[in-house]
Order: sequence, then structure tokens, then C-alpha cells
Amino acid sequence: MTQCCGCLLLCCSFRRLRASSRPRPPHARKWRTPASIPIRKALPMARLHLRGLPPGTNRNQLFKLLIEQADIPGKEIGAIDLVRRQASVEVAEDRAKRAAKTLRETLPEVDAFFEPDQIEWPQRFVDFRRWMALEAKEESQRLADGKQTDGMLKGLKLHEQWSALAGRVICQFRPKTQGATLPPHRFRTGSPVVVQDVEQNQVRGLVASVRDGSIEVVTQDFLENDDDPYNLIPSDDEVTRRRMEFALKRAASAAGNRLADLRDVLLGEAAPRFNAAAVTGDAPRSLNPSQWEAVENALRAEDVAIIHGPPGTGKTVTLAHLIRRLVDRGEKVLACAPSNLAVDNLMLRVMAQGCNAVRLGHPARVSEELHDATLDYLARSHADAKLAEKLIRDGQAKLRSAGRYTRAKPAPGERAALRDEARQLFDDAQRIQRQTLDQILTSAQVLCVTLTGIDDDLLAGRMFDTVVIDEACQTVEPACWIPLARSGRVILAGDHCQLPPTILSQEAASAGFAESMQQRLVKQRPEIARLLKRQYRMHWSIMDFSSLEFYDGQLEADESVATHDLQPLLNGEVYVDPKPWQFYDTAGADFVEQEDDASSSRFNDAEARFVAKKAAQLIEAGIEPSAISVISPYAAQVQRLRNQLPAGVEADTVDGFQGRENEVVIISLVRSNTNGEIGFLLDTRRMNVALTRPRRKLIVVGDSSTIGGNSFYERLLQYAESIDGYHSVWEELD
Repeated sequence: MTQCCGCLLLCCSFRRLRASSRPRPPHARKWRTPASIPIRKALPMARLHLRGLPPGTNRNQLFKLLIEQADIPGKEIGAIDLVRRQASVEVAEDRAKRAAKTLRETLPEVDAFFEPDQIEWPQRFVDFRRWMALEAKEESQRLADGKQTDGMLKGLKLHEQWSALAGRVICQFRPKTQGATLPPHRFRTGSPVVVQDVEQNQVRGLVASVRDGSIEVVTQDFLENDDDPYNLIPSDDEVTRRRMEFALKRAASAAGNRLADLRDVLLGEAAPRFNAAAVTGDAPRSLNPSQWEAVENALRAEDVAIIHGPPGTGKTVTLAHLIRRLVDRGEKVLACAPSNLAVDNLMLRVMAQGCNAVRLGHPARVSEELHDATLDYLARSHADAKLAEKLIRDGQAKLRSAGRYTRAKPAPGERAALRDEARQLFDDAQRIQRQTLDQILTSAQVLCVTLTGIDDDLLAGRMFDTVVIDEACQTVEPACWIPLARSGRVILAGDHCQLPPTILSQEAASAGFAESMQQRLVKQRPEIARLLKRQYRMHWSIMDFSSLEFYDGQLEADESVATHDLQPLLNGEVYVDPKPWQFYDTAGADFVEQEDDASSSRFNDAEARFVAKKAAQLIEAGIEPSAISVISPYAAQVQRLRNQLPAGVEADTVDGFQGRENEVVIISLVRSNTNGEIGFLLDTRRMNVALTRPRRKLIVVGDSSTIGGNSFYERLLQYAESIDGYHSVWEELD
């Protein structure tokens, strides 16, 4: 198997389905110039990468485009890789550099850049590529350990396929028995999947939707085998890795352009610039002084700025105000975040500011509130949508006719002709869809999308004045480089004092892969960051410990929350201590931790029973069950808590609860042993997340004799005593 070069051309890693029995169509063929045409191999050869070619572009059309639009003599065009709307062309290096510049000027809708024969990789990028390889190895190993074929779907029938946005195809698979439901499997919306035919040929895709009796998969092209069964196999996330690799390659190859300048700034080779004379306007009354200072700093940044938003400080609100100001001065903004939930939260705030925003991504993964603002919905509601749909239906009919067996022997070439006609209809439909998409995208002031969901075909040729990345500390740095090729300025927002990105490979994490771009830049260039200081969530005593430990004591509680406690929520019939911060020490009470055999996670049954008792007491005192959340660093403990907590009280891991809040939060630390081993608790950023989730009351349950040997937890215990919040469970045991 050919090693992937990092581009998004699927042909680099997978054979086309039915390749052995049917010639590959032109758009998926690797074509070389005839041997009779001399290629000047003595010159350094580069790769000219093209994204966003017109739908249906074939090799002859591409060859003509390269000659006429890129001014490349035909005899100098080498190997061509062409898949759908993406191409990679081998050309002499000096010619490739000029051609990329020419194409950007003559065909702005096509995204063109050249990759030199020898890339001078920055050391940081070398590290990223090594860590990404370690991560890929670990992910593959975990899939293998879990038996990749476990949870796969076998022997499915290709029921239907149709053209989707941006040249993609949706293939619907069903069980061979009509009306049957799918057997147990591991697929969810967005899951990477390998589609495999009876001859073991494979293509990659993503799950678009899952129902009881069907599953839909997005692929790069139509599948041409309508009769034989298919297998769907769980896969690692190869597409995301390729996009990150390609982004690094593009940034490393950049020379003499804005991306090269931004790369040098972000890697510490050049100083970030700020325009002190930039007009920022008057501060809105809805922003506090530190929020407005962060907005002003970002508006004056010419390269990069950072908004450091601790828990409850209104980071996303501040970002939305910033985006409104950017739009007001005529800018186009690309708003990104690592997760769909974070993108949705940001977009809702941006729309509340009156911006015309469009949500990119599969509608199934978008909040219901934003359904009418998705690109998919807007495209299907467009006046030209019905014409495109008719062409697709006609194409589907011809494709079904081509795949249908009849008693009469088909005329020679009849099926191939029907398939060609179907493909032409699909290409025409995609051209109409592309025009529709261009209109929608051009009119939008803000485009919102996940970092790894940025589609090169969809956004090909589009540039943005500013890229805004929310929750920038929850993703690995290579993902942040994906949107940077499309902008000359980036604003990062997040909190590097909370959880880092999830890394599977411990070797990669310990070597530096877990350090986010924001965290690295704050260490190297602290002057580009602004801290949001006023928080609107917690009682001052809940806030104070984290403020001292993580934010140099700079946080302040807004007067609206500084002294709020449980008292207004109690009914007075049953007494509970209304103090906002309490630590219950289990030392000496024989609350022993255990290890779960199946998962190696830790649990503590006695501690779980005590936590459930405290939750029940709060409910008896008048607190609504939905106002209470219980969190723990250990998944095994969460499972036991869910079995014991009163109805309506939720339990989750700390990681699962990040970004959320509740009136009352109870933390179960679990660890209780004679060796002072505290495992997950060593990551104090995880504990910072846990400690800052409650609004009115925080209860922490743990063993001081186990955790007290760590300096952080020693200070935590001392803080609890200083505010009269320390208790022993012996006070509560029957």
C-alpha cells in the first residue's frame, strides 16, 4: 500500500471499488504524460496542489486548464493525481511556484499552492508529525485490541445513493432482508468507516446517519456495484489526520505570502504586531472592563491575540462581541472550535449579535436551534434546489436501470452508457449546487465550523480576514493550522488552566503533543494575551481557591453571584449546612478504592454510598434533583454512582462535565490507599475543572491521608479548613 503523502486524495491509500473488473473513471485515474513527451527530470520537481476544481473536471479539462490558465507548457506537466475536485500535479519547481500564483489570480475560486521538492520543515512541525504518527499507531492498536471487526456490519445491500453538497455522495445501506433491523454495531453519526466490497476493495467514508433499519455513509464518489453485499468496518480517523498533515505541509511550504508571515510569528521567528491606532470604538455597556480590554487587544492585533477565559468569565460572549466588531468594519470571519457543541454555542451568541452566520457541517451533528442556519438547509431551500433534485432523481433512475438484471441480454455498452448518462446528470446537478453554495457562502458574514470539519472543496479559494478559534486549548495544535491558510490573523480563546486535548499516546502526550497552541504562545508571548477577570458563576469562596492556584488571584466574583448560596432554594423542613464549600474526609473510615477488572478504572463503593446519601439530604431539604450534579475523575465510579443516586441527579466524569455548571456539585475523588497513589488526580487542571462547576455549593469527598501527600491537595485541605469547610465523614456516619 502506498504511504499517504498527507493530501486528501483517497487514491493514495485505497483501491477504487470493482477496480479489477471495471476501468477506473477519468476523475479517479492517475495519469502520466506519454513516454514520448520529454519531461525535464533534471530540474527539481514540485507538486502543484489544486482544491475546488469545477465539478466533473476530467483529466483532459485539467490538462487544458494547466496550459491555458496556469501558463504551463504541456510538455512540462508530469504525473497527475485527480480525484473529484482535488488534484496534485508534478511540475518543475520554478514553474509550480509561478503557476500557483497565477491560478490564485485568474481562478480565485480554485485553491492553489505548490509543495517544493524538498520541504524545510520547522522543528516544531517535525515534532508534530512524529507525535501524530504515534497517536495514529496507538489508535490503530486500540482498534486492533478491540478487534476491528467487532461491531462491523456485514452483508449489507446498497439500497440507494445520491449526490450531496460539495460533490460528496451519500450511500444508504440496509440489511438484505427487507424490513429487517441492523444488528448490534459501534457506528454513530460522524464515525469513520471503511466500505468494503466482496473483492476486499475499500473506500473510506463517514457515517451520516444511523437508523434501526439503515445506515447512511458519506463517500467521495458513487459506488458502482449495486448487487453484491458490502461490509462496513469501524476505522480510525484517517481524514482528520490527513487534514492536519496537509495543513502542516502547506504552512511549511509557504514562502513570500501571508501564511509564511503568520507561520513565523506563531513559531516564534518573528514578533507579533499590533496597530495601536486601530479604531475600536466605544466599549458596550454589556461588557465589563477586562472583557472590553480583550476585545480591543484582538481588534488591534495584526497577527495573533489570545483571550484567556477562566470558568464563568463570559469568554464566548466576549468572542461574539469581538466578531460583531470585526463584521462592522467589513471583515469576513471564520469561526471555529474543536467540537460541534462549542461551535454551536459560539454561533448562537454570534447570531444574537445580529450577524449573518452560516453553520457548516452535517445537520445531524448541529443543534436543533441552528437547523435553519445550516448550509444544507439553506441550499435545499434555495430557488434552484428543485432543478438539482430533478437531475439527481433522473440520474438515480438511470443508475438503477444500469444495475438491474433482465432476461434479455443487454446490448453491448448499454449499461456503461446508462452509467455515463447518470454521471453527467449528477455532474450537472453538482454544478447547480455549487453555484447555490457560492451564493450562500459569499453572502455570509461569518462561517462557523469545527476545526477538522473544514472542507477544502467547499471553501476552496475563499479567504477570511480573521479566524477565531474558541476552546483552543481543547485541541492539538496541528488542528489549529487547518484554518490558518485561509486568513492573515488568528484570535485564540480558551483556558489552558483547564483540561488539555485528549491524547491516546502517552509517549506523544509526555513529549509535548498535549500542549495546545494557546498554552505554548502564552508561555512564549504573554503580552499578546488578555485575562478575563470577572466571573458570573460561583460564590466567592468556591472561586477563591482556583483563583489563587491557577490565575494569580486575579479573579473577582461579580456582585450578582459573590454571596449567593443555597438558602433561597431550601424549604426549611430539613436542615442542611448552607456553607458553599465543604470537604468531607474519609480517612480512617475504611472507604477503600478498588480496580474495575474490565476497564482498569477505579471505584470506591463506600464513597459512592456516602455521596448518594448527601444528595438525598439535599433533595429532602428542598433542592431539585436536576440542580445537583455528581462528578468523578473515574468512569467506573460514575457507573456506580448512577446506580445509587436519587432519581434525577446526574453523574458524569470530570471530562464529560467540562463547560457545564449546576447549583450544587459533589466531587467524588475515589482514591484511598496506603501508598498515596492518586492517579488521575495528579492532573490539577482536571481538578480545576471540577472545582469550578458549582454555582452555590461545592462538596468534595476524599481521603486526606491519600491525597494530602501531594502539595496541591495539601493546600486544598488547608483552604477548606481556613473557611470552616472541613468535616470528617465520621460526623455523618450512623
